[in-house]
Amino acid sequence: MNPFLATDGYKTGHHMMYPKGTALVYSNFTPRNIKHAPKGVTEVISFGQQLVMKMIHDSFQKYFFDMPEDEVCNEIQEEYSLYLNTDYDVTHIRKLHRLGYLPLNVKVLPEGSRVPIGVPVLTIYNTMPEFYWLTNFLETLISNLLWKPITSATIADRYKRNLLSWAKKTDKDNLAFVEFQGHDFSMRGLDSIDAVISSGLGHATSFFGSDSLPVIHGARKFYGMQPGEFVVGSVNATEHSVMSAGIGSFETKLKNGELNDLIEEYYSF
Repeated sequence: MNPFLATDGYKTGHHMMYPKGTALVYSNFTPRNIKHAPKGVTEVISFGQQLVMKMIHDSFQKYFFDMPEDEVCNEIQEEYSLYLNTDYDVTHIRKLHRLGYLPLNVKVLPEGSRVPIGVPVLTIYNTMPEFYWLTNFLETLISNLLWKPITSATIADRYKRNLLSWAKKTDKDNLAFVEFQGHDFSMRGLDSIDAVISSGLGHATSFFGSDSLPVIHGARKFYGMQPGEFVVGSVNATEHSVMSAGIGSFETKLKNGELNDLIEEYYSF
């Protein structure tokens, strides 16, 4: 999709609304409150910024800069004009296409670190005066992509701290088990593969256990994990369909009084 369609509609005219002479727009992404979190939570996990900025870069490269100028700019002119019921001028967008890259500087707090609420985890500003409008044009897209990995990483961190606190009280000689105790089965409940990657990578900042295999791809693509490097893991396990398929043999053993054989077979996996 043309990335100029990946934003809020009201952003389309902001390049004309800034004060005349604007040359620099410096913005930030800040977790502003945590009202839905458990009592006492005052921090979030800084995570996902590299993932998000690589996704944005790849989208602009593939669907904007690598495309013919007239094709992508005429599409935006037509769609924006219909949307706004006016003859939309895409001169500023053509200038960006001719530049060939996003003239932006992005700074982030270390990913994986705990950050107090109200502290920016990402700042962004334009590096060329004529593209002052681009900084906040990306606000919607950054917000859309970044809240999920931060939220998942923060929730996973809370779970891990809770599990560790009880493991130290009950089984302090086997704390390594906690790394797999908060297992990720979220893929079936998420709405896209991209969501699995962003949420699953957030979860993986605290736990090694995951059945969401796209996380492995995401770690290698967006975070440079090399082939052969461990990302997340799990075990071969059964499920309802597998167990139900064998119900006939179980019933036969029950009828024949072979209860011990049945128990041994059930637990052999």
